[in-house]
Parts: sequence; C-alpha cells; structure tokens
Amino acid sequence: MRVLVFGDSITQGFWDSEGGWVARLRKYYDKKKIEDLRSEKEIPDVFNLGISGGSSKTILDRFENETRARKNSEDMAIIICTGVNDSCLLENEKSMTPPDEYERNLRKLALQAKAFTDKVIFVGLVAADESQTMPVFWRNIYYPNKRIKDYESMMAGVAQKGAITFIPVFDEFKKHLDGGENILADGLHPNNEGHELIFQLVRPALDDILNT
Repeated sequence: MRVLVFGDSITQGFWDSEGGWVARLRKYYDKKKIEDLRSEKEIPDVFNLGISGGSSKTILDRFENETRARKNSEDMAIIICTGVNDSCLLENEKSMTPPDEYERNLRKLALQAKAFTDKVIFVGLVAADESQTMPVFWRNIYYPNKRIKDYESMMAGVAQKGAITFIPVFDEFKKHLDGGENILADGLHPNNEGHELIFQLVRPALDDILNT
C-alpha cells in the first residue's frame, strides 16, 4: 500500500523540526513496520508530494503524472490538502484562485484520484493569525480567515458530493489559536505543535480508510 500526499508548503513540512505532519505520518507507519518486519498486516509507505507555493491548479497540472509514476501493483491511498494559497488575496485584492476555479479544480482532482483508488482523503485548511498575515512578511499578499474558511467549506462540499473522506482542520486550529496556544510559526505555517495537531487529525481517518 502506498499513500501519496499532495499539497503545498504546509504539506511539505515548513517550520517543523520533525519534518511536518506528513513526515510524522511516515514515521508512525515506519515504526509499525520496523516493530514487526514479518507482519502479514499491510502497513503503508507514505510519499510526501507537497511543494511550496502549490495551489489546486499546480497540483492538478502534475497530479496524474506523479501518481502514475508511483503506482505499482498494490493498492494506494491519496491525500490532497490544498486551498490556503488558493484563498489568498494579491496586492490588488485579486484572488490567487477565484472560488469557482478552485471548486472546479477540486472536482477534477477528485475524479482523477478516484480513477486510481477509492481511498481518497481531502484535508482541510489551517486558520491563520491575521495579525501576521494581512499581509505576510515575505510578500505583499493577504490571508484572511474568512476566505480560508470559505475555501475549506468548498472543499467539504466537493468531498461530500464525491463520496470522499473530508477532515476539517480550520475550526480546530481556530479554537487553539483563540485559546492562546502557539501553533503557528509565522502566522500561517504551523510550527511543531501545529503539525502535530494536523497529524493527530489525519492519522485516525487514514487508519480507518486503509482498513476498509
């Protein structure tokens, strides 16, 4: 079993000394595999296909080739986490990815993923600390929470229509942020604690889908 995880810099693992939430998934399954090398139970190999700056469009552009290149005779699962960059506003308040285009891209990704496997998961979007993201310090672009939440809601709708497992993230992140917890490194990207939170949200759902 192979698990392919597509996404952006958060998926890639920015600002986590442990490598990010996807690396934590891999370590979790690798540890199980090492504990019993002769186990007959199938334990997955996790591939991190997150690329910094990624969006629903850039993932769609590379999705089929990257998935086909990693497909073997075994079954696979596919995780897609995209939308934070899509939701951002540029200097002229123009959308990086307009809502209708984002939703359309997600529908295409859902269809392409389902052509490879029925084990597909959409992972929701982190909430931001707007005191640091209006704009972010590295570029004059803006990440308002209302837009991030709206884009996560669109993802949830596409997942529901496509019979895809959806893992909400925004509200959980917002709850921790509102409680004063330090889970973001720069207002947008999770730190170690934030990546651990995503890992804890994704792992049970992935375990469930792998066992069906």
